[in-house]
Amino acid sequence: MDEYFEKCQKNMALVVKEKNLGEWLKNFEPDTGKGFMFTIHQNIDIISQGVAGDGHSGCSFAMCIRAVQKELKEVV
Repeated sequence: MDEYFEKCQKNMALVVKEKNLGEWLKNFEPDTGKGFMFTIHQNIDIISQGVAGDGHSGCSFAMCIRAVQKELKEVV
């Protein structure tokens, strides 16, 4: 499972980079109490469409986007 998640995370990071959404994702916080799984935002839709082939559930998408966001925040 770790290998699959790592592949999905790399793919999502690539989509974020290709769509120039890195700064947005780095600084974005979803609606309080909703998280990425239930927040409606056009950039989340763009990322979701870009990774549609990865077979995410709402939960795996939320976990993956948080992991990508964490990576972006750790880059100096």
